[in-house]
Amino acid sequence: MTNDSERQPTVAPNLAGVRVLEGDNPFGLAPEEDFLAEPQHDSALWSETMFFLIWSPEQAVGFWLHVGVVPEDKTMWWAQTYAMLPEGVVLVDRSFGRSSDRFGPETGNLKIKCTEPHKKWRLTFDGAGEVSSTSDLAKRVVGAGVAAPFSFDVELEALVPVYDMHAAMGKEIDWDVGQMHQEQGSLARGSMSAMGQTWSIDGVAIRDHSRGERHFGKWGGHVWTYAVWPESRRALGVINLWLPTMEPLASVVMIMENGRTEISHDFKLTGMAEPGGKPNDVELRIVRVDGSETIITGDVLHNVTMTYVEPNHNLNGVYIDPREGLDATIADESAVRWVWPDGEVGYGNFERGFRPSCLPRIDIPLPPSSKYYSK
Repeated sequence: MTNDSERQPTVAPNLAGVRVLEGDNPFGLAPEEDFLAEPQHDSALWSETMFFLIWSPEQAVGFWLHVGVVPEDKTMWWAQTYAMLPEGVVLVDRSFGRSSDRFGPETGNLKIKCTEPHKKWRLTFDGAGEVSSTSDLAKRVVGAGVAAPFSFDVELEALVPVYDMHAAMGKEIDWDVGQMHQEQGSLARGSMSAMGQTWSIDGVAIRDHSRGERHFGKWGGHVWTYAVWPESRRALGVINLWLPTMEPLASVVMIMENGRTEISHDFKLTGMAEPGGKPNDVELRIVRVDGSETIITGDVLHNVTMTYVEPNHNLNGVYIDPREGLDATIADESAVRWVWPDGEVGYGNFERGFRPSCLPRIDIPLPPSSKYYSK
């Protein structure tokens, strides 16, 4: 009898080809891709989603947004809005609404607008959220309890070119999470008010935009981070996904620095011990295109947790119902401080999505071809 770590893959994982791209639009992306698409009503699983992490390091506050079209009505948007406040406090809102134009999603209290494609965005919110915490989100569904008002108004200005994860893979990814998946790092400037206080926002923003057919059933789990280092204008994105059988499904590494975009596929990243951003100390090891190794270390500054319910719904907090045998993917979204080997500090979003049945799992599943693979 073998355990999960001793299993040999029965599928060939989709590993990105090793190469280097040049230029300020290395993937040749059309600017209008930043705008909303016409919904595909004839496809039950078609979706369009965005997320934004805003983190202001000196103030130690930020917010996390996740929006997408409602599966049953693709002209309506849902939004998860989390205010990340000091000492692990989180204000949690879930709202619904219809967008007034193609420049970004709206739900009434939340507006996301692209003001200059590939360059600038504006995020505004004026609403309320249940008073919760990082630890509470890791235990239960949150968002309908006693609420406190909060608001923000923040403008983003791009630091680096847009990254196209699908183009980096080099071929279609058989993972049921869409046909377009783009990410970008920016500077964030503005303000946020909550709990009787107002903070200036002066930090970084990470954004993600995807569309296509989605179904969470194929996922067993994943680790995924995108981060930027403002001083050097360096960006990094990695993702590793696996099947419910713990067999590797896809892996890609992207590093932008000095006008070059490096694509490879071999890395090792800290997994999840339990929901709630744990462990808080994380490490990323990457095999570069020249065969050298880069090691960066990180620490979780704040965290919110959500649940992916099949086929394509998202809940605030952890939802597990043993009476239904539900083993839905629990996703931690962490604001992380990353330190590059030269000492430069960057910030990013770190998503760890795991089915509870496979936890704890600090070592993520890797293909046998990986430098970091061990039985």
